[in-house]
Amino acid sequence: MTNYEKLFQEQMKDPEFAKAYRDARLERMLNEFLENLKEKISRDESKEALLNTINSMQRRLTSLQT
Repeated sequence: MTNYEKLFQEQMKDPEFAKAYRDARLERMLNEFLENLKEKISRDESKEALLNTINSMQRRLTSLQT
């Protein structure tokens, strides 16, 4: 395990840090998802492709909550 990984694990024991980390990670993921969705809409991708993108993101978000 690297020093970074050890430090990260130690910091994640702090509930305040862990919450801030999860919140920041979620925000980044949502921003990436929305940018991806905007690009697909601007390229007039099919409704099926848009729904697949949304479903994929929904699965990723659900996995973060567990």
